[in-house]
Amino acid sequence: MLKRLTAYLCASLVCASAMAGPLAAQSRQRPEVRIDSGKLKGAAERDVVAFKGIPYAAAPIGERRWRPPVPAAKWRGVRDASRYGAACPQPGDHKEPWARVGATSEDCLFLNVWRPSASGKHPVMVFLHGGGFTYGAAGVPLYDGANLARRGVVLVSMNYRLGLLGFFAHPALTKADPGAPLGNYGIMDQIEALRWVRRNIAAFGGDPHNVTIFGESAGAGVVQVLMGSPQAKGLFDKAVSESGAGGSVLMPIRGASASAETLGEQWAKSAGLPDATAAQLRAMPVERLLKRSFPFIDGVVVVASPGAPFAAGTEKKLPLIIGANSNEATLAGNNEAQARRVLGDAYDQALADYRITSGDMAQTRLAEDSLSILPSFSIAAMHAANGASAYAYYFNQVPASRRAGSAGTPHGGELEYLFGNPDEGSIWDEADKRASQAMAGYWVKFARTGNPNGGDLPAWAPVSGTGNLTYLAIDSTPHKEELTNLRENVRQRSLATSRSGWAAQ
Repeated sequence: MLKRLTAYLCASLVCASAMAGPLAAQSRQRPEVRIDSGKLKGAAERDVVAFKGIPYAAAPIGERRWRPPVPAAKWRGVRDASRYGAACPQPGDHKEPWARVGATSEDCLFLNVWRPSASGKHPVMVFLHGGGFTYGAAGVPLYDGANLARRGVVLVSMNYRLGLLGFFAHPALTKADPGAPLGNYGIMDQIEALRWVRRNIAAFGGDPHNVTIFGESAGAGVVQVLMGSPQAKGLFDKAVSESGAGGSVLMPIRGASASAETLGEQWAKSAGLPDATAAQLRAMPVERLLKRSFPFIDGVVVVASPGAPFAAGTEKKLPLIIGANSNEATLAGNNEAQARRVLGDAYDQALADYRITSGDMAQTRLAEDSLSILPSFSIAAMHAANGASAYAYYFNQVPASRRAGSAGTPHGGELEYLFGNPDEGSIWDEADKRASQAMAGYWVKFARTGNPNGGDLPAWAPVSGTGNLTYLAIDSTPHKEELTNLRENVRQRSLATSRSGWAAQ
């Protein structure tokens, strides 16, 4: 009996080994593609193939610091593309999962591609990460693109220069490169990555003529900027802006007391370089450049504040999804002081009216409405009035593990649902899974056709250029909602303040 059992087990193991041989060999096979700079070897992840750490531009180091990106140099042989590249330098004081970026380096202009294993000509989605233009990277687990790729898209994410390395102007740099685009190097990086996509994405099974950009927070602000930038013409076909900066007013690069060049001179002086040269600035240790900084109007790449082209009717007339979350007050700038600045003498009455429906949360709701949620809706309304298709949303789902006592979806809280990657500390229930299925389903349908509708998801009506503004409330059961008269009045007042600021630029 023992001998028979031993023989059976041995035979089974041999058989299993024989069967595993071809399967193991197949799993060890790593897919290769050829792009314009060389060959890449990626990694298979079940029914998805990933290529990570692909250089899309030359390293912006040494003499290339604070200069526009140029395409990456060609390489010989096959480059390993199974690991993320280094993140761009940034302060280390943020501990949230999205800011735990790992190793950093000035040599950081890398992107990542996920594609379905099945062959085909797939729509392309290009993600622009947030982080206040100072933090973040494409290679954090939250942004893993495998789940979206399984839905039949080619997903691209990218790093771009941050902080002073990404957004900095100084007269010495202007003098050194008088004919070049200046200052907004992080946005130039994103444009260079989109050029890379147009040239190379077909090698990954992506359709270079069906590209959707989607960004969150700072990335959403860039989406709006690119909708108005001549430099981005022809580089994308649809856009999604999640919790962006629709009402903001950017400073100019020069010619004003609060110009980018003036601030750059003041910073250099504080760093011990009162008469800095370009060479001295480029020689500064990177550790001294990990400071907050933001885009400004340079006149070439960033030609206006994010919402201004929509107000002027000069934005690209491409299909747009835009919206925000139900608890945008978690963003530090959404506070009473800023809301008073935007609403002016209408603030006190608006607050009194909000107290009727929001009680103790009135101040918070008014701030996030006037500074985040309603400016996004205003961009949708202007885009629709300009003859383009626009879809507005309001995301309101909180993970089961965080739902008790929650004031709503925090800034950035929709991303785990969109990517299908529960954030650290999130435990999902069936309602969370339904919300994720809905959001990802809408976004992928939009990327494929320019219309988020289809299948068995509830209908999402586009914003009308006239009449009351309607939007889709996205949670476990998406449904249509309409702005109340009170919120519409706040939207109009907030928009009027922004228009005044844009007109003065």
